[in-house]
Amino acid sequence: MKIPRLIAAALAFAAALTGLAFAAGEDVFIVARVPVQASGDSATDAKEAAQAAGRRRAMDLLLRRLTTEADWQFLPGLAAGRPAASGADPSGKAPIEISSGGLEALESGFEVYNEKASSTSYRAYITYRFKPDAVRRLLKQSKIPYSEAQTRVALVLPVLQTDAGVYLWESNNPWMAAWKLRPLTHELTPMQAPLGDLEDSASITARQALDLNATALATIAARYNVSQVIVAHARLVRKDADNQLSVRLLNAYRETGKAAPEDILGHDAEIEDDGTQSQTFSYAAEDQDFATKVGETLAQTTLAEPAGNFPGLAERAIEAAITRYSSGWKAKTLIDHSKEAVLPVSAFFDRLEDWSKIRGALIATPLVGAVQVSALSRRGAEMNMRIFGDPAKVQVAMENQGVVFWSETGERWFLATPAVASKFRGRRFLRGGGRGLFGAEGEVLTDPDGPVPASETRDDPFAGEPLKNDQ
Repeated sequence: MKIPRLIAAALAFAAALTGLAFAAGEDVFIVARVPVQASGDSATDAKEAAQAAGRRRAMDLLLRRLTTEADWQFLPGLAAGRPAASGADPSGKAPIEISSGGLEALESGFEVYNEKASSTSYRAYITYRFKPDAVRRLLKQSKIPYSEAQTRVALVLPVLQTDAGVYLWESNNPWMAAWKLRPLTHELTPMQAPLGDLEDSASITARQALDLNATALATIAARYNVSQVIVAHARLVRKDADNQLSVRLLNAYRETGKAAPEDILGHDAEIEDDGTQSQTFSYAAEDQDFATKVGETLAQTTLAEPAGNFPGLAERAIEAAITRYSSGWKAKTLIDHSKEAVLPVSAFFDRLEDWSKIRGALIATPLVGAVQVSALSRRGAEMNMRIFGDPAKVQVAMENQGVVFWSETGERWFLATPAVASKFRGRRFLRGGGRGLFGAEGEVLTDPDGPVPASETRDDPFAGEPLKNDQ
């Protein structure tokens, strides 16, 4: 196969991929199934009042979804009609102000479900869609960092424990019912509830879920084609006239996109002149990874309220648990437009599919701004990549997309799928200067298994094929 044909195929495939990646990234700007209810002098008045109140509530939820709890003081309480609790601070952050007209301008559309109306009342569930670029500008203008990167979807197994036993698939498990009612797919840490059919019950039991049975968890993960399974363990006890619900989100199963150290440092590891193995890696250390340790408690909360309203208690507990779980991910993927850098990056790949995966990861990662490819071959690419904030945050976000992002010296950065990265990480030639994969005259800087030079190279920053533009 000739190089030009392969490059053309890669570009055509990536063009189709681009739309999908952006669509997936904009899911976080959707606030699903907000309950609305209002009364008015007429059916029309009640409907308009309910939709307006729901819109305010939806924007409150969205802004808190995207930002850290420490910055919520700069967010308005639209549903309650309150301004932001805090004014401008020395860091430059300013309170967000949104008028009624401004709020409508931020909305791109909505869908109504389960609509019920009378001559003077209206109730429904409404999914609101907001304009990503407009919301980003709002946050950027107030200098408030935000995250819009999503983790891969995790399967959640809601296990309820009471004095009478443990419940998962049983029809009388109200904890499962509460998770199925809660919209989960538009969060920064999206989840899905299981179907609860016969195949599910045959795959894993409540006790196996609590015991973190690896075989059973791998079976149900494979059924739903997910890389992570979370056990939502709820312990319900009666205290006087109250129900107390203690909830833990347990990382029960996790398949990471990160290559194992033994794969990275295998037979391909370079030996330095003094006989020691080179281990000069800048990739995030294991304790910096997000939610990779099996058995780790991802979030926990304890709530209580008078007995008789378990659905309401469960709803509050789920909301609190998801908020606490997502806070860790937010902290690692915050977009801070006050800090940006342009990094020279080289990509390694063996197949067109690997290159497509790298491109998709770059497009889907909001921490990555503009990307310009300056050279492309059958096995490698060179590009300039604009990032916002610390490169370590990009490392975490890229790993979540199944791609390794690392540097040997901090001068040039590299991208590859885990299998390909294992062949190149730690190699001496990657620390031999800042020229990238190709030399001044297009010579290969690696052994025959390394990248093949492109037919054309460009040295101008952000010259060449635009993979991604600043958002």
